[in-house]
Amino acid sequence: GILMDFTGLTDMNADAFMEGIKADLDFLRHIDQIGHLAFVSEKEWLNAVVNFLKPVFPTFEMKVYASDQSDEAMRWVSEQPEARKPQAPALRFFPTSQDDVLAFEINGMISGKEMPGIIKKFKDILQQHEKVRLLNRIKHFGGIDPAVFMQHGLVAMKLAAIRKLERYAIVGAPGWMCKIVEILNPEFEDMEMRTFPEDRESEAWAWLGAQSAE
Repeated sequence: GILMDFTGLTDMNADAFMEGIKADLDFLRHIDQIGHLAFVSEKEWLNAVVNFLKPVFPTFEMKVYASDQSDEAMRWVSEQPEARKPQAPALRFFPTSQDDVLAFEINGMISGKEMPGIIKKFKDILQQHEKVRLLNRIKHFGGIDPAVFMQHGLVAMKLAAIRKLERYAIVGAPGWMCKIVEILNPEFEDMEMRTFPEDRESEAWAWLGAQSAE
């Protein structure tokens, strides 16, 4: 386990905190060895950040402790975490009526083990077309294994997607994801993102100009 003590952090150096996090999170390269991550701080916003991240990164537990609970925090991070159970692949691709429209479904936690196949699939369609459209159907979003971000070729694939992605439809997105899309959408001049409720998937297909070919 890992303990991060931010007891002396002031509101004025929150930006410095974020920069420090980027440096300290070098441990992501060894994420499979981490079970517990504890923060010691009196800042309420840190609780909010941790509560937001918990469902996104479920492979390790995170807790925030008050400054007078440092010993308790240290005991907790020293505990042996429960062994992880094998996970079935969470992302599957399915055919569409248009070659330049890629569709996939998420049902579970996206693991690092399945990422090479995912990256190859995205890379292939991005190389074959000048512009592409995506449909993401979310049955259950179980989070992301942080090891995903260490995958070779992921950054290059994302940069190519930003240049070539024309429309991105997300069906069945949880509320917090809808809010993120709403915030990010204006930042991309050449790409549109929309979220659709599960029972309005047909509208998402119409917006993309394609149909499912399952």
